[in-house]
Amino acid sequence: MTSGEVIVQPKKFTPVCVEYQQKIREYFGWDSKDDEAVLDWLQKNIANFDKRWADESQINHLNELIKDIKTIENFVVIGANVTREEIMTLSNNSSLIVADGAIGALLELKEDLLENIICLVSDGDGLPYISNRKIGNLRILLHAHGHAKENLKNILEIWNKWSPAPRIIISHQILKRKDPAVNFGGFSDGDRAVCMLHACGINAEKIQLIGFNSNKIGPWTGISNINKKMKKLEWMKNILEDLGHVI
Repeated sequence: MTSGEVIVQPKKFTPVCVEYQQKIREYFGWDSKDDEAVLDWLQKNIANFDKRWADESQINHLNELIKDIKTIENFVVIGANVTREEIMTLSNNSSLIVADGAIGALLELKEDLLENIICLVSDGDGLPYISNRKIGNLRILLHAHGHAKENLKNILEIWNKWSPAPRIIISHQILKRKDPAVNFGGFSDGDRAVCMLHACGINAEKIQLIGFNSNKIGPWTGISNINKKMKKLEWMKNILEDLGHVI
């Protein structure tokens, strides 16, 4: 960490596994400046896509998200390897956090559970699933990273035509504070979803993971480079194990 940089740590949550972000960048040879450039672009332009996504709305959605998380007893986090059997056994009382393209499993198999989703965590590449109008009223933690700009631009141009439009909160993976965007920790959609819960004070025993597998790419994965994705899954496993989860 260089002088003047601070880990994002508002009073309402405490980020976890932030240290992995630089480790993973170094492993893949990615530059944090690219992450920062895309984040800056998104923050400057998101309200131009739709005024409903202005800073004030993001702050309100973030406050509501954290409040909801802290008042719920147990969670199910759904990853891209989720099976039909796992989806069909979900209780109608389940509180769900969904990782990007895994929303497709609910859309296809148990659409009535869309109303149980606390948050969809996405970096904009979970197509075609995240372009389904049925997710229009979801709260979405939309992640800015160095390779996400075109995906973000594409999906925002889809979402801004909807009524209602998704309730967006921007997330990022740099060490500087970039309010109202947040850094809960973690790196990929699945582990970032879990980090978000831990950052808000939820313990591992209150979080059930389904659809998490570090050995294969899930059927609900969106646009992805296969070789890089497999390596990312290993990092995901490391992060989840550090948080007390076994996959």
